Amino acid sequence: MKKIFIFAIAFVINLIAFGQSKKTTTEDYILQYRNIAIENEKQYGIPASITLAQGIIESGSGRSSLAKESNNHFGIKCHSSWTGKKTYKDDDNKNDCFRVYDNAEESFTDHSLFLTKNKRYASLFQLDKTDYKSWANGLKQCGYATNPNYANLLIDIIELYELNNINDNSFYLIADNTFVEQPSKDNNIKSNQNNTPSDNPQTKQETKKKKSLMERLFGNTKWWKRKHETEQERKRREMDEKIQKMIDEQDVKRNDFEINFE
Repeated sequence: MKKIFIFAIAFVINLIAFGQSKKTTTEDYILQYRNIAIENEKQYGIPASITLAQGIIESGSGRSSLAKESNNHFGIKCHSSWTGKKTYKDDDNKNDCFRVYDNAEESFTDHSLFLTKNKRYASLFQLDKTDYKSWANGLKQCGYATNPNYANLLIDIIELYELNNINDNSFYLIADNTFVEQPSKDNNIKSNQNNTPSDNPQTKQETKKKKSLMERLFGNTKWWKRKHETEQERKRREMDEKIQKMIDEQDVKRNDFEINFE
């Protein structure tokens, strides 16, 4: 009987550990590269929402072999002007040549330079930076990707993750796979001055104790989170699963990337 009890405890611990295992997700990707995209917008005039959405599509949220092995997050090919390191992968053609970078930040910068220096994309910079739909459609019209649904994919991702608001300084921290509003410094000061009961450590501890046994045991597992997820969380999870499935099945081919949000 004792052995069975020990086995059951071990099983629960392993289940919880499995649920807490960390993997690269689309939200993690946004959090990791948000600031780089915002800085590039200031310097080059490309909307951060567009940059991040393109990075998500082209790199599978950083999980493609091209992103992991070559730091190429945007599927930019060598072209005749490229003098840096190269790698070769099947894409639109057999053994297409892709650019290799020393780090991801170089890839983001080269993406901005690629758009600003290429006359093909000059019309984009006549658009308002907040008009992400026109930018998305403009990129497709200028021939950035061969996928006929490319513009819609960009727009869907921007709206699903609300990337059009990514520049707001008091907006968006990512915690527990959920975008939450970040309080301003003024709000923090007022909160400390008021010392409301909800901020009291003892009150928080008492609230924590009121959680059900099931929630305490399984609150961090995938099963529990999925059972209690919101509609927005479900859509984001399904998006991330689709991206992961795409990476598992084939190594990020833009013209094969399809998402259905319905």
